[in-house]
Amino acid sequence: MISGGWDNWMVALFIFGAVAISMLGAGWAQWLEHKRRSQAMDVIKAALEAGKEPPPIVYQQINKSNSSKPPWSEVVIFTALGFGFWIAFANAEGDSKTAFMVVASTMTVTALGCLALAIMRPGSGKNDDAE
Repeated sequence: MISGGWDNWMVALFIFGAVAISMLGAGWAQWLEHKRRSQAMDVIKAALEAGKEPPPIVYQQINKSNSSKPPWSEVVIFTALGFGFWIAFANAEGDSKTAFMVVASTMTVTALGCLALAIMRPGSGKNDDAE
């Protein structure tokens, strides 16, 4: 009985850890993107104050940062969550098996959907990088 409780805590800790690491990674990526945009805006502001036209590459970088990115981080998050809930399903007893199975399958399907979106990259044409 004690080992069963320990297994549940390990699964919960794994899921919490996966979510926490994913959220920290997403926050870090957003912060880096914010810094890039801020630096680009500073370059534009300095050029305009000097009475010069900012380099076109700065505008291209801002436009590039506004484009949608493939959901690779979501693939990792939902895969980790699905994996954790499949472990919980395998270790569960009785009626809780059904609940874990529903959540695990939902997370797995969501991870597969995000993977498909990341691979296919809808809305991005091959000529987007050439501009």
